Amino acid sequence: MTIMYRYPQIYNLVVEIIHGKYLKKRYKIIADEIGEDKKVFELGCGTAMIYPFLHRGCVYEGWDLNARFLEYCSKRGVRVFKKDIFDFINYPESDVILICDVLHHVIPEHERLVGEALKKTKKVIVSEPARSFKPPKLFEPLVECFTYLLGDYDGINSPRTQPKWDYNEERLKYFFQNFGCSKTINVGWDMIAVFDT
Repeated sequence: MTIMYRYPQIYNLVVEIIHGKYLKKRYKIIADEIGEDKKVFELGCGTAMIYPFLHRGCVYEGWDLNARFLEYCSKRGVRVFKKDIFDFINYPESDVILICDVLHHVIPEHERLVGEALKKTKKVIVSEPARSFKPPKLFEPLVECFTYLLGDYDGINSPRTQPKWDYNEERLKYFFQNFGCSKTINVGWDMIAVFDT
């Protein structure tokens, strides 16, 4: 687990630096898609960055396996639980399932996660980077070393065993359309997909 996954404040700062001005815009768009007075269930909630953006009357629940992130959320009064996002049977009743920056961590199970989420609620919203993380073969050892030291190694999903995220904008849009998304929205280098079931 890299330093940013050990310290929630550092994680938040890194995410803000990476996304820049588009981070707040992304969460505002997602919150508007959710709407008011909804039960929101977030898979792989991390530090629950969406929570402050949710509209009036929304009830939020998040699942994650990072105990430090969950403690950080609990201290802020956010309802979170240490649970496996693949425990489909125990998903709580919700109006919306949110999957934000999670799919690229769970390859090759990302398709199964989206498919099962679509069976459990009326609306699913997914946000993922619309760019490839797959380095040229020559640089793979260097990138792997960086990932373990400072990068996107969450301590749960090993960069060594999981394939790299290889979805540019065109491939990601196609992936979402195959699951029947009603619309996609580009924000910075991310793509938000909205599924109405």
